[in-house]
Amino acid sequence: MEQKTLYFSGVAFYVNDSFINSSEFKNIMNEGIFTNETENRVHIFNLSYSDEFLKIKFSDGSAKPRNPNVYNQDTKELEPNPREGNQIEPTEYFAVVDLKSSYIWISNSKKKSLLLDFFQDKFGNNKIVLKDVYDEEMFIQTIKTLDQIKVSAAPSLFSESNTLSKALTDEMYGAEEATLQLKYNNTLIGDNIFEKLKSLFKSKSSFKNITIAGRDERNLGMLFNNNSFSRKIEIKANIDDNEMFIPENVFIQIISKITEERNDKHK
Repeated sequence: MEQKTLYFSGVAFYVNDSFINSSEFKNIMNEGIFTNETENRVHIFNLSYSDEFLKIKFSDGSAKPRNPNVYNQDTKELEPNPREGNQIEPTEYFAVVDLKSSYIWISNSKKKSLLLDFFQDKFGNNKIVLKDVYDEEMFIQTIKTLDQIKVSAAPSLFSESNTLSKALTDEMYGAEEATLQLKYNNTLIGDNIFEKLKSLFKSKSSFKNITIAGRDERNLGMLFNNNSFSRKIEIKANIDDNEMFIPENVFIQIISKITEERNDKHK
């Protein structure tokens, strides 16, 4: 069966500044399907447990904008969109809450706020916080190998910071934003790169975006992106004929990886 790659980012899950209490959590978060509708948008959450893991398949979609036409690849022509104005084609995402370690792993970190709102609604007056795993100092101290650095800024900043030559910067004349992407092949963090990372964090407010990806000593992914830190896990999961992930397989793969990581910590 065909497979695709899926990345999960992990952040710590706090309830009233404490880690998850498994029995209390299960009493509040019941299995089932929960739907929230606001105007033209819908959020659907499908919850089920597997031992000490809460599996979440959630969807987010909107009825508008709706293109009145679709393109037929067979006829090479535009046709009327068969989707009605009151129908929504939601996009699916996945998350897993590890009740033992009090972590939540999310397949799209941009949807963290959507999950946070959902949990906060269920927990009522109990304060829910999805907290970054690292701070800047801990991130730099923990990362051992580098995979990628990607920075976006006004072209002039690259020249001023000696990141690029003035000649190359001049070639970008008129551009509002430039992106520099550096890819590494399992590169060990030496003194030179260590200082470069510290310099990037020191001047991060000058950049529009910074992404730093690497791995710790156990070869587990680490990610700094959009001013937040997280751990990451990569899986390959089965897809169907519509190239949609098969949820059962996604959860088998990600829970296996989380369990493997948890066991490695206690070796």
